[in-house]
Amino acid sequence: MEGSAFKIFDMLATGQLTSKAIYIVAKLNIADYLKDGPKDIEVLAKETKTHPNSLYRLLRMLASIGIFAETKGVEEHTNQTRFELTPMASLLLSETKDSVRNFALLFGLESFKKAIDDLLYSIEASEGSFKHANGSDIYEYMHQNQKDAQIFNGAMTSLTSSQVSSISSMYDFSQFNSIMDIGGGQGTLLSAILKNNPKLQGILFDRPHAIQSAKLYHQRVANSKDNNNDILSRCKLIEGDFFKSIPAVDADGYIIKNVILNWDDETATVILKNCLQAMKTASSNHAKQKIDPRLLVIDTN
Repeated sequence: MEGSAFKIFDMLATGQLTSKAIYIVAKLNIADYLKDGPKDIEVLAKETKTHPNSLYRLLRMLASIGIFAETKGVEEHTNQTRFELTPMASLLLSETKDSVRNFALLFGLESFKKAIDDLLYSIEASEGSFKHANGSDIYEYMHQNQKDAQIFNGAMTSLTSSQVSSISSMYDFSQFNSIMDIGGGQGTLLSAILKNNPKLQGILFDRPHAIQSAKLYHQRVANSKDNNNDILSRCKLIEGDFFKSIPAVDADGYIIKNVILNWDDETATVILKNCLQAMKTASSNHAKQKIDPRLLVIDTN
């Protein structure tokens, strides 16, 4: 086998081990322990309650692909092995704008591991493996498992955070008076749109577990140094289930991002029909002032 082909095959064959290693360092908060500078492996092991030599092997393996960097300590003429952050390792910090830590934790969840292991079922039956492996679809499962839901919502927020600037600049949201984000999770996208459009009102609609997460997100925003109280005052949170119905609120703009792509045609049709019904009802409620509600479907995967 040629060298380049072997390298690619080796990367693919060991990909699962790399994914697991990233999950472990995310779980142990290694990046957070290194945010103020390099540390000796012995210190890291003590802080994370792990075995020094085993932790060293794990970090050395990740350092070989650019996640963390191995250095040598010079204090007191020692030769202790130390590790420090790299640009890729910095993405595993828990409190940064571009953090992917929750994504690393997401794929380490037992429910996701079961779904991945059951991928053959999807290929054979043309159905989602998550429900087959876990007994319920992903949204119902998250509703029943709040700890997993917190990680899931955080991962979705991370994904949205990386896309909000381009979405906000690609579409003119100032044409609306009020906009509803259907299945909007913690409200990251909606908050960005409201920030860029100071006269716009917003409604965040999602399942209870997502709205609870959104309330916590809003509390963090309110307590932050940035003055975002005006945005929070213009954002209303509503719990519900878009499979059953979508509330007919006073909105002339509707967003549904990275939702439709998760479902088969029949289920997606149900969601879109409920969107249409809500828009029709909202329009008919404004008999004296005609509105032309619009739906923006965004699929970024």
